[in-house]
Formats: sequence, C-alpha cells, structure tokens
Amino acid sequence: MKAERWCTAGIAAALAFLVSFGAVGCVASGFHLAIADARAVTLAIALASVFCAAAFQAKWGGAAVLCALGLYGGYLWRQSDGLEQLLCLVQRLSHVYASAYGWPALRLVDVPWDAGIADIPMSVLGVLLSIVAARAVCRGKSAVLPVAAAVLALVPCLVVTDTVPGEAYLFPLLLGLVLLLLTARVRAHNPAQGNRLTAMAAIPTALALLGLFLAVPKEGYVNRSKATRDAILSRLQQVQTQAETAVQTQLNIAGEPESVNLAGLGRRIESPVVVMEVTAETGGALYLRGQDYDRYDGTGWSGTEGRTEDFSLAGEDLGDVTVRTAGPSQTLYLPYYPARSMNLTGGKMENTWQYTQYVIPRAGLPEDWRSTAGAADAGVSSPDTVFLALPEATLAGARAILADILADTDSVVEKAEKIGEFVKNSAEYSLNPPGMDTGAEDFALWFLESAESGYCVHFATAAAVLLRAAGIEARYVSGYLVKTNAGETAAVTGKNAHAWAEYYEPSLGAWLILEATPADMGAAREPQSAPESAPPTQAAPLPSQPPTEAAVPTAPTTQGEVPPETSPAVSPAPEKRRLPAVPIAAVLVILLVLVQRPVRIKLRKLRQQNAPSNARALALWQETELVSRLLKQPPPEELESLAQKAKFSRHTLTAEELSRFEAYLAVARGQLRREPWYRRLISRYVYTVI
Repeated sequence: MKAERWCTAGIAAALAFLVSFGAVGCVASGFHLAIADARAVTLAIALASVFCAAAFQAKWGGAAVLCALGLYGGYLWRQSDGLEQLLCLVQRLSHVYASAYGWPALRLVDVPWDAGIADIPMSVLGVLLSIVAARAVCRGKSAVLPVAAAVLALVPCLVVTDTVPGEAYLFPLLLGLVLLLLTARVRAHNPAQGNRLTAMAAIPTALALLGLFLAVPKEGYVNRSKATRDAILSRLQQVQTQAETAVQTQLNIAGEPESVNLAGLGRRIESPVVVMEVTAETGGALYLRGQDYDRYDGTGWSGTEGRTEDFSLAGEDLGDVTVRTAGPSQTLYLPYYPARSMNLTGGKMENTWQYTQYVIPRAGLPEDWRSTAGAADAGVSSPDTVFLALPEATLAGARAILADILADTDSVVEKAEKIGEFVKNSAEYSLNPPGMDTGAEDFALWFLESAESGYCVHFATAAAVLLRAAGIEARYVSGYLVKTNAGETAAVTGKNAHAWAEYYEPSLGAWLILEATPADMGAAREPQSAPESAPPTQAAPLPSQPPTEAAVPTAPTTQGEVPPETSPAVSPAPEKRRLPAVPIAAVLVILLVLVQRPVRIKLRKLRQQNAPSNARALALWQETELVSRLLKQPPPEELESLAQKAKFSRHTLTAEELSRFEAYLAVARGQLRREPWYRRLISRYVYTVI
C-alpha cells in the first residue's frame, strides 16, 4: 500500500510538471516574454510539483500546501520588482492586443512595452497550476479544475492569431491534460488502476500527439483571419442592413454636439458603424467639416448661437464631393472648400432640407498660395474678436509657453505651423489617456504641461488655444477625416471622427486647417469599399441657401486652397499565423466528452424520479437491454415480463418489482467495470451506464 501511494505521488508530480511547465512555456513563447533566469523558473515549478505531490499524500497535506503557498507569497511580497514585472506583463499583453484589434494599449510602467522580464509572474502561474494538478491526481478529484486553469492560462494566446505557443511547450501541456482527462474517473474509484492506466496510456497518447504535430507543422499555419473576418462582415452586412440603417439614422440625426466637455474626457470609443459614404473626384485626405466652436472657458468649447458666415472659396476646380448618409442629419458635412456659397449658422451648415445625399463642388487655392499669404496682423479684417478670446489665466500661461516657440517668426502661416509641430510633439497619441487632473483649472495648459497622452480632441484644443495666445484667430472644429481615392466611394465610420483647429489667414481671407494630432492617430484610414447594399438615398441635389434666408458672409471670399493635407502612414498589418487547431480541437473534444457524461446522468435521474411507476419501469428496462447488449448476454426473462406488464396492462408496478431492475443493473455495472479498459471507456462516456 505504501509503495502504491508513492507511485501515485510520482505520477502526480509528473503530470503536474507537464501541465504547469507547458502552460508557462506556452504563454512565455507565445508573447515572446523575456525570462531572465529560465532555470530558476523551471526549478520552482519542478519543486512545487514534487512538494505538492508528496504533501497531498498526507492527511494534513492541504494545510501544508497552503502554509507553503503563504510563505512563498510572503517571499514574493518582499521582492521589490514583483509588482513591476506583473505590470510590465499586462502592458505587453495590452500592446499585443492593441496591435491585433486596434484596442487602446495600457501604459502602466515607464518602460517600453516590449521591455521588462516576467520571471516572477510566470513562476507564480506555474506553482498554482502545479497545486491544482497534483491535488486532482493525489486526492482522486475531477480533472475539470486543472484543465480549466491550464486552458485559462492558454486563453491569452488563443485570442490573437500571431501569438503561437512554442511546440516544445504546447506538447507537454496537451500530454498532461489528456492523461488527466483519461484517467480521472478511473482514479476516483481505484487509484491503483488509475496509476496503471496512466502508465499504459502515456506512450500511446504521446505518439498520437506527436502525429498531430507532425501532420500540422508550425511552419504550415495559414492566416485565414482576414478572409474569415471579411466573410463574416459581408454576411452581417447583408442580414443587418435594415437594422444598421436605423442605427445610422439615429447617429446622424444627432449631428455634432452643441458643446464639448473637456473636463469629462475619458477613453475614446470608436464605433465601426458606417455613418456615411463619400466619393471625391480628387483623392487624398478629405476633411469633412461638421461644427466649429468659438468660445473657450478653460474646460470646454461652445458655439455662439446665431453667428453666421459664408464658408466658400472661388478657385481652382478640384471636382465634386458626393456625401451619402443613411438618414437625414442636422448637419451637412462640408469639404475644404465649397466652390459655392455655403452659409454657416452657429458654426455649422444646417441641413434644413433633410438631404441624405448631396454633391458639393470643391475649390482650392493656387499652388503658390504661401507666397500670397502676408505677415500676420490679426487685428485687421478678422472675422470676429471672439476667435481671440481666452480666460486671463489661460492667456498668460499660453504666452509663457509660446515665448521660445515663435522667436523670429512673422507670418501667420509660419507661426501656425510652428505651433502645430510643438503640439504634436507635446504628448503621445492614445485612445485611453488619463482624465484631466482634479486640481487643474485649464484643460489646454494641463495637457501641454502635465499630460503624457491624448487624442485629437486634446491636440486640437491645445493648438487652438496657442494660436489665440499668439494673436491668431482660431477655433476648434469637429467632423470626420477619411482618406479617399479619386472616383472611389469610401465608407466613413465612427473611427474616422476627428477634431482639428482652424486659423484665419487675413491676407487670404480663408480659414486654414491646422492638423496638430500626431501622425499615429489612425484617423485618416485607407479607403474602405462601400457595402454592396448601400442605405437608401434620395436624388443627389446640390445644396443652396433657402430663398428666404440670405447668406451673411463675414469673411472675405478670395481664391484659396486648403493647405496640403498629409495623412498618417498606415503600416500594413503583420502577417498572422493560425494556431495549431488540430491539437487544441482534440483537447476541446475530450473535454466535451467528459462534461456531457454527468449531464446525461443527471437528466436521466431527474426523469426517473419524476416519472410514474410504470414509466420508470420502462426506462429501467431500456437501460437493462442496453447493459445486456454491452455484456453480450440476453436480458432476464423476468424483467422482460415486468416490462410487458408495465407497458400493456393496467397493473401498477410496486416498489419491490422496480427494485428487481435496479438489482440487476447494479450487478451488470459491476461486470462492465471488469471489462477491458477500452470497453469501459465506451460504456462510461458513450452509453453512460457505469
């Protein structure tokens, strides 16, 4: 008996090491984690496996393991770099997911995302897996907990297609899990038979897994993620056209907000829903202007109600821009610049005609527009002094920042470009930046002096404030930025929503774009093909001012062109590799087979408990026939007679008569348990009779 116990301990240590070492290695190799001392991590896992396997053989082994785990936790607590290693690991995982899915990446420590070691987190993971695996073997427990824990550790590698675990680690993990699953039920009833079954199944299982790995080599993994994604999106586009149109209509009806609350900014949520489609005869980065805001109070932007101006230019013909929305929007989105009169009211072009499709001719300045722009004199021919207004504290702080930026700069354009470059380099682009500090009074100054990251709203606000402090009329603008190819239709989604600054150049009499957001913003995306089933549109009219509403231009309308718009470079996505689907699928199938057995048994018992006596007798007779067939012997004639009586007569079988079925089944199940192991597996998991 003593030898059998130590045999169990040895098998428990081996299986625990296979599972924990394999899981840790899969995570480390899949995410290319830096392990400073791999031998120490492996040794910690091995010692934990041996200790737990030995401890669980004793009566108070569980308490001993908990005490050892507490001591280990205290030792790790005293390690100064334990928390930092964990934060580095989480930061690395977030950047991998951000690269794959476009999610915001976390910045938890002041080190590059691909730096830092993970010795301590990987050691902790290995020790915990060793405990649950050794306990399952030594105490004859179900394999569900160790399998679930190991699969949970493997999940981070499964959700990204280029984090393929190393085969040297995936093989021992799968081997350990399969052996645990195959032998758990036998070990629960007879540990000695469980040990023998483990020993007999080890080599065949290893050879089967080896065959799977050879049949599906790592070098042969094929990236089907893009094709699958495109097929799914195409299918969803077909079956959800009406629902999507309704959603888009609700989104478009709202238009641009009346004000921008900067103090409440948090994570930016980018909706993939298509809000409009645009077709431009001249390709490039296309800014679609929705709303401008002229009043800044330190924590937000708002517009002056009733302010009117004519936003148009007469110049070089750049062709038409066609905009199609799913539903009537409150705002018409204008390109830079409309070639015909467009009357802005309160900073936007109101869609009083309820257009869902409109065509706007586009004009631009000559190529030598820079030489036409003269020196800055912001007080001459300015659209409105409101575009210079700033809170006193904001003005003083912004001028202090500008002291060294605008030295030896005279023209408005040069000043604006220097301000734009300064703002771009003031912080990193992030979709999940920190919120404004509680004690900060001005958003722009806080962002320029304290914040480390932000998105377009942050950069555009800072640029507009610095422009005003430099004596240049400026305002904050929201809309969309999309990259278009000439003559091709591009889909515009919530990801293309953007904010920028406009500044007024008196010599040109034009509002010019100042793009202050860093080039990695991802706003000017590659054009997307419009869905085949486009939302219903009206005829394409050309907007014009209502006869009863005269345009009141306050800005001179001289010939001009938008300054060159440089869209950020979009790097091609790295080639993804597919996970070893066959080995993973094999483990999932085995897990499903194990789980379905207790479910079927539970359902069978519930049916028999709630059924009348004769119905229960017929259910027991069906099971009797099945068991007899598995034993290759005829069922007892007495039980067959009772089944006929329950089915065709009005006699209600007594409890004593029902007990004859149960007595026979108990004996028959005992005979099945003495059958060869492969027949026991069939009886247990296919027919669920033992």
